[in-house]
Amino acid sequence: MYKILLVDDHSIVRSGIRLLLKEQYGGILIDEARNGSQAFSKIMDQVYDLIIMDINMPNTDTFSLLQNVRAIVPDVPIMIFTIMTEYAFAKRYLQLGVKGYISKQAEDGEILKAVHTILRGKLAICPDLLEQMADDTHFRKEVDPFGLLSNRELEIAYHLVKGRSVSYIADTLNIHTSTVGTHKARIFNKLKVDNVVVMKDLATQYRLI
Repeated sequence: MYKILLVDDHSIVRSGIRLLLKEQYGGILIDEARNGSQAFSKIMDQVYDLIIMDINMPNTDTFSLLQNVRAIVPDVPIMIFTIMTEYAFAKRYLQLGVKGYISKQAEDGEILKAVHTILRGKLAICPDLLEQMADDTHFRKEVDPFGLLSNRELEIAYHLVKGRSVSYIADTLNIHTSTVGTHKARIFNKLKVDNVVVMKDLATQYRLI
């Protein structure tokens, strides 16, 4: 009997995936968490066959959460289930060892196929990202400028090129506005840009947006 942890801050998403999996697997055991802290506590206490996780949750540094989980239970497969399907994010998470990256816009059949594939020990990636990964001859190398950014800097860069304010980013990531400002300066320095407009052009080129 499989045991799965659903990590998402939206109860309707957790309920929908729970129902979908119950219909497919019957007696499957499913736990839920609405943020990184709850998820980490459950992972410390339970053994799971699969973790299905969003990457955009309040008060959660998902990159750090993933790294901490991998340090404690390196073999547990993780499927990212998110609306953020930009290739640069998928690439970073796949390089961190996740076993799946699926869009929240996927049909039920695609979601179930991905879960089944991962439970059999194979990689599951939504078709659009799979095509981009196949075209990326440098997938295993950090050659693009966004590869120079830390996980937190990449998150902030994403929000900046999406046109979001420093205060919005601070609230979303649960950090101080001055911290966002410090990261922004480091991002500009690493990418060798001096404004968000230029960074947005660069982000488009390297598929961050």
